[in-house]
Amino acid sequence: MKNALLITASVFGIFLVFYFSWLPDPDIGYKAYFPAWLGKWTNANANLRTAVPFLFLGIIAEIWFNDGQHVLRKRTIIFLAASLVVTAAEVGQLFLPHRTFDLRDIGWGMTGTAVGMFIGAAFLFIYQRFRAS
Repeated sequence: MKNALLITASVFGIFLVFYFSWLPDPDIGYKAYFPAWLGKWTNANANLRTAVPFLFLGIIAEIWFNDGQHVLRKRTIIFLAASLVVTAAEVGQLFLPHRTFDLRDIGWGMTGTAVGMFIGAAFLFIYQRFRAS
């Protein structure tokens, strides 16, 4: 059950990254399904908003893959996979008339992933210590 939920959350998160990255207009605050306060925040923080979904993906991936074995290798793969996703999302923007490729977005996506992985690792550490006592 845990794996199915984490896989679903990861796939949904990656879908959202591509969906919002490839909208024709980067101003997503106008979408009817998007809360106005969130739309204002995303428009005011254009590059930082790229980090947010990757923060959650980093947390999910850290919890999903961390079984105590080959941790460094798994973290490297997670980080590279997330970097590939954010890079693909940015490259896709080259083909959209009102979107632009931005290396800073790639950096923010990678930063979000790293911070998310750190939060996930901290959560697991605390959880394992609490469970052991």
